[in-house]
Amino acid sequence: MSWEPAVRSSGRSLVADLRRSLLLGDPRRSLYRDAHYFSATVDIDPARMRQWLPAGVRVAEPARADLFTAWFPDCNYGSVYHEAGLFVHVKTLQGTGIHCPWMILDDDVALILGRELLGYPKKLGTIDWNLTGTHIHAEAGRRGHPLLRMSGRLGENLTDPPPILGRPHRNVAGLAGLFPAWLMAFTPRERVIEVRRIDEFTLEFAGSERDPLDQMGIGRVVEARLHRVDLPGVWIPPIPVRPLTPLFMLSRMRPRVL
Repeated sequence: MSWEPAVRSSGRSLVADLRRSLLLGDPRRSLYRDAHYFSATVDIDPARMRQWLPAGVRVAEPARADLFTAWFPDCNYGSVYHEAGLFVHVKTLQGTGIHCPWMILDDDVALILGRELLGYPKKLGTIDWNLTGTHIHAEAGRRGHPLLRMSGRLGENLTDPPPILGRPHRNVAGLAGLFPAWLMAFTPRERVIEVRRIDEFTLEFAGSERDPLDQMGIGRVVEARLHRVDLPGVWIPPIPVRPLTPLFMLSRMRPRVL
């Protein structure tokens, strides 16, 4: 008895379900439920950040970014994982948006979906996450190099917080050397559960040859927050805005001189 056709059919069905769930969301359930983003809004140096942005994408004013670690305890495709990344505030026709030049996580399924479909430059790393009723602490690293350490005490609830993910995105999707890279536009949906200010906040970050976080012009901390949100998905699939030279993708892959 052959089981190969059934495996192929099941595989195709899984991929189709994941694509549909990630891009359009399930009307009955959010794609991510109670996602936690431990985020620090920081000043950035636009001149130093410029080399990390795609052609035509400009830093918004004031020049800021969100440096974060995250925990995703419940999602439609069954992964429970952690993430760390940087969301640079950029100019778009819809207002302040996001470009993500750096991200690591500890789940391969989420890596493939987020990188190939939505253009987040995800790489596998290690993230330690510890949240109690009063304090939060997170550390992130990759290939044996510590890159990010954040900690603080949970403070007051914020009644009118800025979004963490629900902004216009300008990410780059494409495989270097195989297909042209494209600047993609999409806007995730975000439903706020709770946002807490983080008091007594401390932040340390460093870089390595392949993760030069310390070269991106990150400056003083403006504010730190813990966002808890549901993420239903993306109403409209990513829209290709314009092609980019393959050199942009290659520049992300090659080691930087420290």
